[in-house]
Amino acid sequence: MVTRIQYRQLLRLAQRHGSGSSLAVRYSQPKPSILAVPSRRLQPLSTSPTRRQEPRHTPVPPNPEQPATAHTEPVDPASTPTEPPKKKPRLAPRLILAIACTLLGATLGSSARLLLNPPTPLTPGSEQDAYTIRVLHEQASKLPIVQQLTSDPATWEESWDAYESLSPEHRAQHISAGALAGSRGVGGYQRVWRHKSTGELVSVIYFGSATTGWPGVVHGGCLATILDESCGRAAFREWGGRAGVTASLGLEYKNVTLANGFYVVRVRVRPEEELPEKERGKRHYKCFVDATVEDAATGTVTVVAEALFVGGQGKNGKNKVGGVLRGNAQDAHLRF
Repeated sequence: MVTRIQYRQLLRLAQRHGSGSSLAVRYSQPKPSILAVPSRRLQPLSTSPTRRQEPRHTPVPPNPEQPATAHTEPVDPASTPTEPPKKKPRLAPRLILAIACTLLGATLGSSARLLLNPPTPLTPGSEQDAYTIRVLHEQASKLPIVQQLTSDPATWEESWDAYESLSPEHRAQHISAGALAGSRGVGGYQRVWRHKSTGELVSVIYFGSATTGWPGVVHGGCLATILDESCGRAAFREWGGRAGVTASLGLEYKNVTLANGFYVVRVRVRPEEELPEKERGKRHYKCFVDATVEDAATGTVTVVAEALFVGGQGKNGKNKVGGVLRGNAQDAHLRF
């Protein structure tokens, strides 16, 4: 690069020391001036903090022949490459998940198989049926409701098995004691307790596998039969053992009743003060009964029923159903 001389500045300096015509004579080696710009290339200078750059240091490769010195250059942790952490094997959680899924699948599969294809019900009177009935009685004795009823004899009258007063001939023709006998029906366990002061009846019953309509669910007709007999049992005791018939029976199914489970049937005769005015004073031949079916384990109500029975002493003092029962026949209705 050629240095450009500022002649105008030199001319002014010459005029201060002499005339301009003797410039060529008097001119000598000019003194260094700040106006003279050196020919070397300057680096651009910037005052901006974002563009200010630190001097670069060229790394020098280490010489293995020279001993290492104590002084070392600082190392930036951010610039040092780090290895990613090694992932620990997750075999145990996967193994636990696989075992849990296998057990769940096996349980659901067995439940579905038993629901869609249940085993053949046991024949009433067989050795297997008798053994199953004994097991059901042992399981029933551990129920809280059974323990509560049996532990308070001052409140609840001594219990009895349903249909125990029926003769063998009558049992053979009875739908519950005959066709539904044994552990497959309602003969596995059905015991009745009576409240001494209120007359309320409480029955604990086991519905077997032969009582179903839809797989695993007790048939609505079977529930209606049990409620009809339970309400009739309360009405007959209200009439002192005299018989009667069902005039009306209304049911409301609130939840499913599952087979192979224990349930509680609560029955009470509606007191006189809860009856309409026109129905009061007719208890000797008309009996209004309320009943419920509830799960023995959870207390969930599955069926609600209202029934009306007529009979007893009859409207005019005579029972048109079968007359006045005396002796063993009347006692049979008391422990029906």
